[in-house]
Amino acid sequence: MTAPQAQQWLTFLSDYGLEDAFLGVCKGVIARTSPQVRVLDVLHLVSPQDVEQGAAVLASAVPYLPTPAVHLALVDPFRAPPARGVAVRTADGSVFVSPDNGLTSLAWEPAGGPVSAHLIDNPELWHPSPARTFRGRDVFSPVAARLAGGLPIEQVGTRLDVDDLERLTVREPAVEPDHVHGEVVQVDHFGNLTLNLQRCHLEQAGLSIGDTIELRCSGKSRVVPFLTTYGEAGRGRLVVCEDSFGTITIAVNAGSAAARLRAGRGEPLVLSRMPAQDPASRPVQLPPEPAQALTRS
Repeated sequence: MTAPQAQQWLTFLSDYGLEDAFLGVCKGVIARTSPQVRVLDVLHLVSPQDVEQGAAVLASAVPYLPTPAVHLALVDPFRAPPARGVAVRTADGSVFVSPDNGLTSLAWEPAGGPVSAHLIDNPELWHPSPARTFRGRDVFSPVAARLAGGLPIEQVGTRLDVDDLERLTVREPAVEPDHVHGEVVQVDHFGNLTLNLQRCHLEQAGLSIGDTIELRCSGKSRVVPFLTTYGEAGRGRLVVCEDSFGTITIAVNAGSAAARLRAGRGEPLVLSRMPAQDPASRPVQLPPEPAQALTRS
């Protein structure tokens, strides 16, 4: 039997921030456990305990990360009992290490889909005296480091059925012949609003690059161009475009669409072909309250 092949690359996403020692301590544990492993930081400024934000960021990043790799993701809201730790192997050979709270679930499909999963319940792989409040340091980091160093996933712990893992799902848009209902799934550092829409959804509603469209959001109607890039809009102007990840985004050239529209994650909106009548009189219904763009299943 041949020795297991080391993954070598370990990517790391968390809500630990940069103002405390939490991140450095975890990376120190990884370095002490498997010195040969290379660590690639994805993001450590996920909003505290915001699993949905972390999931969206990781899913958008995975197609551009080394393959295969061990992906360590630590956004773990306080709850009793805490979410169990899991290691999930995907078809591309990567392994996702995280709490079983849906954090890595949106990233499994870009990695080929889950093929096996294990509980992280083998204490021989943990810190000898794990603290009750820092599983990232004492459980997840040493296990991820060992996996990246070549440990077979079967040694992590008890086998699980992948269908029993907690998952997040992105709500599907509703496409009509002349308009599409969507939602904001992420607000980035620049205030751009990432939607649960691809260009094909807009095309199915009769909207093409270069069109002027009607945007209904936050109870107001606006006329917005559908362009190729942010920069094609005048400075300070709203624009709808396809971002670098292939997702439809609402932005403001040199500004914040989130602030302009007073919109955040879960905000419903409608993109329509310009009607012949006054846009304010167009009877397109929006949910009265912002919905959750990501749901658990």
